[in-house]
Amino acid sequence: MFERIMVPTDGSENAKQAAKAAIEIAKKEDATLIVIHVIPLWSPLGTKPSFTLPEEIVKEAEKIVNEIAEMAKEEGIDVETLVVESPSVVQGIVEEAKERDVDLIVMGTRGLSGVKGLILGSTTKGVLSRSPCPVLAIPPEGEGEGEEG
Repeated sequence: MFERIMVPTDGSENAKQAAKAAIEIAKKEDATLIVIHVIPLWSPLGTKPSFTLPEEIVKEAEKIVNEIAEMAKEEGIDVETLVVESPSVVQGIVEEAKERDVDLIVMGTRGLSGVKGLILGSTTKGVLSRSPCPVLAIPPEGEGEGEEG
């Protein structure tokens, strides 16, 4: 059913939980896992700015995606890693999902800037509303336990 599963990550614990769920699904479906980290590049016109990112930022992003890629490879899953620059994280995820014919996006409901008590973070809401495919939103561990919905 799913051949290409994307898991966006920012290195947060919730993103790692989502990655574990994505790895389980990819293993069951014999799917390729696409691990993506989007570096938001703000510009006044909403276009890509004309400067180069410091090497440390790119290296940290690569470290974040490679950590999840290694977890997937240990389970025998084919993995692609992406570090992309985009005017917004949502735009970067949605554009790459379209370009790579992704069948499912698995992501955490809150990232590094997540505010406790919110059901969905702004990135998750944005991806849910613009995604070309189904999105599985994974809440932080312990949240929603005992709740049905």
